[in-house]
Amino acid sequence: MNKFLFLLLFPFSVFAQQDSISYKYWVSFTDKDNSNFDLNMPEGFLSQRAIDRRVNQGINIKIQDLPINSWYADSIGDLGFDIINRSKWFNGIMITTNDSTLVNQIAFPFVKSVFYFGQWNKNNSNQKKQSKLETDFSKADYGDAYNQLAMLKGEFLHKRNLKGEGKVIAVLDAGFSKADEMDAFQKLFDEGRILGSWDFVRQEEGVYEDHSHGMMVLSTMGAENKGQIIGTSPDACFWLLRTEDGDTENLIEEYNWLCGAEFADSVGADIINSSLGYTTFDDASQNHTYSDMNGRTTPVSIAANIASRKGMIVVNSAGNSGSSSWHYIGAPADADSILSVGAVDENTDFAWFSSFGPTADGRVKPTIVAQGGNTIVATSDNGTLTGNGTSFSSPIIAGMTACLWQAHPNRTNMEIINAIILSAHLHENPNDSLGYGLPNFTLADEYLTFPKEQSLNGLISVSPNPITTKGALIINMEDFNGSLFYFEDLLIEVSDIRGRKVHNNDYKIIPLSYNQVHFSFLGNISAGTYFLKIQIAQQEFLEKVVVIE
Repeated sequence: MNKFLFLLLFPFSVFAQQDSISYKYWVSFTDKDNSNFDLNMPEGFLSQRAIDRRVNQGINIKIQDLPINSWYADSIGDLGFDIINRSKWFNGIMITTNDSTLVNQIAFPFVKSVFYFGQWNKNNSNQKKQSKLETDFSKADYGDAYNQLAMLKGEFLHKRNLKGEGKVIAVLDAGFSKADEMDAFQKLFDEGRILGSWDFVRQEEGVYEDHSHGMMVLSTMGAENKGQIIGTSPDACFWLLRTEDGDTENLIEEYNWLCGAEFADSVGADIINSSLGYTTFDDASQNHTYSDMNGRTTPVSIAANIASRKGMIVVNSAGNSGSSSWHYIGAPADADSILSVGAVDENTDFAWFSSFGPTADGRVKPTIVAQGGNTIVATSDNGTLTGNGTSFSSPIIAGMTACLWQAHPNRTNMEIINAIILSAHLHENPNDSLGYGLPNFTLADEYLTFPKEQSLNGLISVSPNPITTKGALIINMEDFNGSLFYFEDLLIEVSDIRGRKVHNNDYKIIPLSYNQVHFSFLGNISAGTYFLKIQIAQQEFLEKVVVIE
């Protein structure tokens, strides 16, 4: 049971409250009975892009997708609370009041629990907490930012005009100061590819007067200021969503993140970039521990997992705690089925600040790495600076992921993620600092293209597919032209959907002949989707195998 979702806490003050103090809570509901919406008519609560994403990936629309019961929310509001945010996925609302005693009136049978976030002083100064970064084709168009693209072999996709066109990226961050005034983003605004914005902290559209962190994050993806900086997905579309409060560090930000992710889903975003992470808070009673970093405990990690199950790709920074006492990744980087991104420097060496894995339950994290040390980012004076942080390695990967998905629009989110993992240089031997390593997006593109192209030559076939866990997989190989199977050594590798090897072995085959390899080991693995890789000399074949009960 998630201790944050079901803990009932109240503020202790019973004195008259000043208007300058506000108290914020999370209210969870028991159900969505008597909904005004119908699962059979999803266009009432989801955009067409969101519906299409689910249809294309075989994802069912379920009760979790329904908006909350409006009568429940209104009943809370009628007590005198202001409703700040609403969550379909967690079935609850975020509320605020100036009167701390008002919470005692929440006694409805449809209320499951109430959680107290804390109090805010409305007259606080605008002092900001420190940013989570450490400041210190033609190739020339990219300026010094070319390096962070080229180390991922991303320039080869850009040369094919794969720059994220048609893909929608939702950026969850702390604010996008002056992004609407900068040369780097002028093309985005002129072409209408900033689709909109919302501030989940203040409940307003304006996000350009807040923190500059999100602006710099956005620049690594969407900037196009030739000779200075071009991002990894300059042709993509973006939603700019402020979920992070720069003045405080409070658990409420994880619920803001939840609401931002739901919004991203509803408007049809393909990718979420979150250069955010949560470990400890101003109120120590809200702190997480390393044992919470198991992908299923913190509210924000639960939300990230749900977002992935809706068919989006969540890309999240691993964290900048590598040299601190915390040391490990934060939430939601621990979430399963997302890309958690660590950092290397401009020479592809491990960046000293990048957080380490594994997750508390032993999974590989970070998933992959990109340049986060001495990263080139845009500045509001239309120049650039170098910054350090996984805050930048994450959006660099998010942008490249948009380019890859543009090339393979019919692939599912997990197929895209798996291809990225398989392309990484340490995918056969991951570690706790670099994860599966530095991805090669040109190779990932080949992995995704390969099965369709290679199935035409008739050299290799796999049957049966799907296969039961107790069945035997048969690989048939026939060398019609007497050249490919001249070699005797054959390497066969099977990886799960997360890129973890479940089988790896060398086999001997008879050159220039018909060969057949039988697998009987499948009874030792669970049902799911696996990737079979066959390597002969310098040739590789990749086939998706579905294992069923």
